[in-house]
Amino acid sequence: MKLTEKQFQAANHINGPCLVLAVPGAGKTTMLLKRINILEKYIDPSHILSLTFSKTQANDMKIRYNGLKTNFMTIHAFCYLIIRNYYKKKNRRIKILESDDLYNKYNLIKQIYLNINGKIISSEDLDDFFSHVGYMKNSMDDISYLKNSQIKNIEKVYIAYEKFKKENFYIDFDDMQVIALKLLNEDNRLLRSVKSKYKYIQLDEGQDTSLIQFKLLEKIVYPENNLMVVADDDQSIYSFRAANPDYLLNFKKIYPDSKILTMDENHRSQANIVIGSKNFINQNQNRFKKDLYTNHPATTPIRLARLKNSKDAYKYIISHLDSNKKTAILYRNNISSLNMVSFLLKDNRDFSINNGSYDFFDSKILKDIINIISFSEDFDDVELFSNIYYMIKTYLNREDIEKLNQKPINYDIFDYLHEIVDDEKSYNLMRKEKEFKYLRKLNLDKKIAYIYSNMGYRDYIKVFSNKYYEVIINKALYVESLINFTKGLKDLDQFYEKKLIFEKILNKRNDSNLILSTIHKSKGLEYDDVFVIDLIENEFPMLLDMNDNYMRIEEERRMFYVAMTRARSNLYLLSLKNRNGMKVKASIFYEDIKNQ
Repeated sequence: MKLTEKQFQAANHINGPCLVLAVPGAGKTTMLLKRINILEKYIDPSHILSLTFSKTQANDMKIRYNGLKTNFMTIHAFCYLIIRNYYKKKNRRIKILESDDLYNKYNLIKQIYLNINGKIISSEDLDDFFSHVGYMKNSMDDISYLKNSQIKNIEKVYIAYEKFKKENFYIDFDDMQVIALKLLNEDNRLLRSVKSKYKYIQLDEGQDTSLIQFKLLEKIVYPENNLMVVADDDQSIYSFRAANPDYLLNFKKIYPDSKILTMDENHRSQANIVIGSKNFINQNQNRFKKDLYTNHPATTPIRLARLKNSKDAYKYIISHLDSNKKTAILYRNNISSLNMVSFLLKDNRDFSINNGSYDFFDSKILKDIINIISFSEDFDDVELFSNIYYMIKTYLNREDIEKLNQKPINYDIFDYLHEIVDDEKSYNLMRKEKEFKYLRKLNLDKKIAYIYSNMGYRDYIKVFSNKYYEVIINKALYVESLINFTKGLKDLDQFYEKKLIFEKILNKRNDSNLILSTIHKSKGLEYDDVFVIDLIENEFPMLLDMNDNYMRIEEERRMFYVAMTRARSNLYLLSLKNRNGMKVKASIFYEDIKNQ
């Protein structure tokens, strides 16, 4: 492939630091591979290190590269190589403590949390723990950062976890760059060895790189600074992993003699998509200015549709679907795919899904709803009632519930409570009993809707949501998705059967032209046609309110920009008028494109 003038300019940069700003579809992989071919004329290819964040991208470059000696790997693999070689010389073997093994970091934290707090950690808190620890290490914060989490005794849990790893020679994914940098800072011999081995380093997807990873590279390339970073600050969407575009924006301050080059031609998308996405992302202030353009002609305009509900959105997609084209349905929230999957399964349509490791059914909301439904079938179950009474406005207190321990076996909970509580509580319990008895008569989808809208659960989850940010944003979407998923099902047994089918599909890999994917997982990929769904206020952008700081709003805008620029030919932006029977507003991003 012949390089464009700007690709050629970047590929021929040899010595010194360089930041290449590459817009979507700019052909950066082609440029990087060409640059390696050029570098090989001047230096031994074994001294070239090509890094990226994704294992898939590293393998893809390795396959496309014809030579044998150049080093292609992820940053984490590079850090692990440094650590492993260091400890190998000291006759120590470091073991990786991750999620795939029987003995893994999740089980370890469960045990530590139980030992410290005397109770089992929730799945939400377990994810929250590793999210906070990962961010702390990647952003080079100290342990005080963990106070931002509401996990009970999180600092004690963290200290015990780190102590166990150190004593047993374990490391986890987030330790790799911390330990590698520490070793390079403390061992000059090791540092000299790494410097002599890797004399020219190029980093792809620089916008996904965290502060500690950049500091590691600074250490290795100094003083020659033969470092090329290829990045697009407009596609920086991993702040939850401590990736921050500010490092790129300050590149000239860190490397005063650096070159900043721009590859601003989009070779992927037709002109209407490029113009629309350019006008949209230009609203961000904290960015490099770029003159995005394409030589592709303008064909179809960006199409916007505001549908009545998610079912109508699905019908719209199917009516515009071309089975011969590679098509993606993209969404901000994992939960959005549950609606689409429900409709696709019902129509027996072929599709594949790329959601990462998200578990739809490991949700507090679903567990609560199952407990409420289960209690409606058994008024004798004290344990179940103890787990749900505060969610459904029974107006009972802990003392009332503790008295249930004296209840005779096979004695109705409501009958027993009427005997021991005051008249006001008894009157309210009569109403609750009627609600539970009515619940028994409904099909499963109607049960879920009734619990959410009529039994007080919606109000409870609002209070609970203050602890878990994503729950407050996604609760209505999740409940609607559950209702659609359970349409036509009579009971929980049928739900578990359908759940099993759904999970098999999630784990199945096929070559379908229809792909469902989160926007995060679609990054770096391209499709003929793209449908971006659920463009609703508070769902995308995912903000608690519009007073959120500009950094969060700008990242949400970058995420939408990533979604738009996945499309080659046709881009469809879909919003809804109703969610769970309640009116909703269109996303401000949807309105931005509409008003262009």
